[in-house]
Amino acid sequence: MRSALAAVGAGLLAALSGLPAPATAATSGPATIVVRDGATQPVFDYAQAITEEVFVEVPLDTDGDGVRDRVRLEITRPGETETAGLKVGSLMIATPYLGDDWPEVPYHDVEPDRLPQERAAAVSLARSAGLTRAGDDDSGYPEEGTWEFFVRRGYAMISMESLGTAGSTGCPDAGGPHEAAATRAAIDWLGGSGRAYDAAGRVITAHWSARKVGMYGVSYNGTLPLAAAVTGASALKTIIPMSAVSSWYDEYRANGLVVAPYGWQGEDVDIHARVILSRPNPQVCAAAMDRLAQQQDRVTGDYSPFWAQRDYAARAGNIRASVFIVQGLRDWNVKTKQGIQLWDALGRHGVDRKLWLYDGDHGSANAPQFFPAMRRWIDHYIYDIDSGIEGEAPVTFEDADATVTGTSPSWPVPGSAAVTLPLATGPARVDTFTDNGRTAPAEELLEPAGHSLAYRSPALTSPARLSGTPRVAVDVSIDNRTAANLTALLVDYGPAGTDPVIVTRGWIDPQNRDSLARSAPVVPGRTYRLRWDMQPQQHTFPAGHRIGVVVLATDYDYTLRPLPGTRISVRPAASTVTLPLVGGRASLRF
Repeated sequence: MRSALAAVGAGLLAALSGLPAPATAATSGPATIVVRDGATQPVFDYAQAITEEVFVEVPLDTDGDGVRDRVRLEITRPGETETAGLKVGSLMIATPYLGDDWPEVPYHDVEPDRLPQERAAAVSLARSAGLTRAGDDDSGYPEEGTWEFFVRRGYAMISMESLGTAGSTGCPDAGGPHEAAATRAAIDWLGGSGRAYDAAGRVITAHWSARKVGMYGVSYNGTLPLAAAVTGASALKTIIPMSAVSSWYDEYRANGLVVAPYGWQGEDVDIHARVILSRPNPQVCAAAMDRLAQQQDRVTGDYSPFWAQRDYAARAGNIRASVFIVQGLRDWNVKTKQGIQLWDALGRHGVDRKLWLYDGDHGSANAPQFFPAMRRWIDHYIYDIDSGIEGEAPVTFEDADATVTGTSPSWPVPGSAAVTLPLATGPARVDTFTDNGRTAPAEELLEPAGHSLAYRSPALTSPARLSGTPRVAVDVSIDNRTAANLTALLVDYGPAGTDPVIVTRGWIDPQNRDSLARSAPVVPGRTYRLRWDMQPQQHTFPAGHRIGVVVLATDYDYTLRPLPGTRISVRPAASTVTLPLVGGRASLRF
């Protein structure tokens, strides 16, 4: 998630660095928001904008100093909010990325000799046998910058420094209830309640606020709006989470397995919290950081109350704001499941929603149509403007060239249906491989040589379009260990001479085969039926290509990397892959 600093934090910093000094204008502009052609108009003079520093009181004392925490806001609003009594809506970015100095934090070791849950399983097996042991512009992004663009159109633009970062007190808690409460406190102050202070310590009110707040941002900056939204009704009217986490469990775990965001092997919630801890005197948060390290549980990987507190998708029914989700289809940092499970949850609870799926990695959409859509969305939900956004299709697709390629009333796209195929046909057999994922990334294991298993369909005679979440059900035994990583890859195999492409992937801890919340020992050599999901994806397999499923153990870029040698057996004729294909089984032609 920290690549968000490059993706949007740098732009935010650039915008903030150009903030003007407080205005002392002798004249005032319009006292009302001007709307034309379904959009707010740039009628306010940015040179006369007012900039102020505000410290909002949070109803918590997370650093234990006997004083309620405060989060620092930097606010830029039209000068007319002072000179003409104008009341404006607010757009806020809550971010942990504005500190001057990020500490150097060592990452967790990802190369243990054996998986940590193996020892826990061995103890559990012993206990079950009674053998316990002691000791165990209007196109694209505006040239003047997003900050100026919206201030000129009658918005207050606000940056909020999250708990324990930059000028805010308190301690980070990795998207937990404390950060949610801090963000909510800022929203409540803008909504007319709560308490805040100016830089001199005087109580200050948001007298200029229209008591309607929108939030947007990329990665962590898009995650904090979700944390605030699930606290229930407030002045928060809309959020635009881009590449945002909807469940922190799914950021750092997968079906019981410890996994990492791509590019950040060894990171976990405690590491991320320590990195963003940029407030003065960070040592006051030592106990809070230690609690995160203990509660996250890197041994079993089980879903727990700790993770439930950080599972916004599971609490989507509390959301009263509209939600515009932006998700990259090639984002392996904040993976596609994050945006899609939120999209699904919002639909179940009838929340106003929109989805923009772009064919890119961690960041945001780049098509020139995106910012105007974002602007129409904000205008509609903050100022009740008939901007036309409600008449647009709920889902928009953007390709790798930043071109909008189409829209859809839903996702998966209409006509998608599950097609279940065996991994292999013919007589029952057992295929075996030996893990060496510590030394070989998955891309080197797509052609099996004893360290993975690959199963391919016949060549397609017409294209097959995937839209949704692939799943596998594998009959498997761990032959010489009580714990293992298990990884499934969905692969597009092209004609001879071309490199295969990993379309999506998924992971499971066999100890969590029956429950995310409870590990159960694995008996070496016993066959288990394991079912798990891959990351949602949209992809077209061209005619002449083969659809492949590769089964391996350690996934170098994501899972822990135990010493090679774990031996795994699969019964492919009894194992299946389920693919959500547009047109269902009739679309699959070989």
